[in-house]
Amino acid sequence: MIQKYYNGNPSYGDDFDYILISHIKVNKETAESIIRDSSQNNYDLVLLFGKAGIVTFTYSILIKLSLSVKRGKILPFGTIYSRNAYNYLISKNLVPGLGTNMILANILLLKNRSFQYKLINTNLETGKNINFKDFLDLTIKRGNMLRYLLVGISGVIVNEVILLILHRPLGSDLSIIPAIELSIIYNFILNNKYTFKGRGHFYTRLAKYNLFNLIGFAANLGVYYLALFFNTNIFIADFLGILVAFIITYTTATMLVW
Repeated sequence: MIQKYYNGNPSYGDDFDYILISHIKVNKETAESIIRDSSQNNYDLVLLFGKAGIVTFTYSILIKLSLSVKRGKILPFGTIYSRNAYNYLISKNLVPGLGTNMILANILLLKNRSFQYKLINTNLETGKNINFKDFLDLTIKRGNMLRYLLVGISGVIVNEVILLILHRPLGSDLSIIPAIELSIIYNFILNNKYTFKGRGHFYTRLAKYNLFNLIGFAANLGVYYLALFFNTNIFIADFLGILVAFIITYTTATMLVW
């Protein structure tokens, strides 16, 4: 049985699952109108959007990046499912419910191109985000952010080792070039195999990954020297440069390379 909720009260025997996972107020008439429209147009999934605060907006971006959702939007608001979509989720052993399961269900449907969906902006205020523990579960445990970060840290070690080996025969000016390039290739191989589990188009991905990492490296240097120009502490400048480079490389990796 698919369960439908009106103002927190369940009703039964319908083809839709209407669940509010944050405090967004939708009256009964609006809910019924949306359900009727989605039924007549045979939508598999309807996402309801309200006015999001900065925390919700940040959550949605990080969740989307960490779970590599390239199509659609991920926000913790109300959803409506058709029976077709609901049965698909059940086949994946994922029952739509409050919090994490609901967002995972949305992600699964949005990443499956065989499902249609419609976006509805309600312009209503939302007052509560998903639990921070659930957010960490999505971005770190289930997502790729932590794996990408660990691979990057190991890549820094590879870079330093290669620099140590080559700085005498090649000199300080030239040894950094193979050190950077080999560490990028090392990072790519690990990310391709473990972080994103990429399939096919290996060399195309490698070329794009290499390009975006070099852009990230240039941004790192640019931010570093700019911070020094404004008399920033050298370690803070270095951290800011690394942070900007990480944002660039991680975003491009999860959305454009894989």
